[in-house]
Amino acid sequence: MADQTRDRIVDAAYRALVKRGYHETSMKDIAEEAGVALGLAHYYFETKEDLLVAAIERGCAPLLDELSRQGIPLDAGMSVGLDAFEAARRGFELTKEELRRYRELHILVNDMFGVGLHNPKIGAAVRQFITERRALVSVIALAVIARMPRKPAASADAIAAAIWGAFHGIAVQKLIDP
Repeated sequence: MADQTRDRIVDAAYRALVKRGYHETSMKDIAEEAGVALGLAHYYFETKEDLLVAAIERGCAPLLDELSRQGIPLDAGMSVGLDAFEAARRGFELTKEELRRYRELHILVNDMFGVGLHNPKIGAAVRQFITERRALVSVIALAVIARMPRKPAASADAIAAAIWGAFHGIAVQKLIDP
């Protein structure tokens, strides 16, 4: 029962934050959306920042599951038998699909980035989010670089930062001008 209540609050936070944005959504709004008392929402989540992070994690879970199902490495190594160039191609295709299927998640993530500029707690969550996403790209970049006859001057981490930064910029543009 406790897990169901917590889940209901996180789901309500996700919906409310996507609809109204971080600054226009209160804990009271989230509690009302979840159909729980404000005190109960605060029992599970001390602050709205905690709820924002939980909502982002909830929103990312299906996407990370899809990447895993497609054989895209989510850890430090490539899957046995998965060609690095094929992984890069799949990752690119999934990224395009992600922009279509997970629009609400991108709205929430971009709101979180803006909040993180002025809120240290959210800023720490943003840094962790970026680090984790770049690491996914870096694993593939390392594998592609290993198969290249001539190595690039930039490191896999620098390449991953550029690729992820470009993806993020494209996502922002697609949110504003679909």
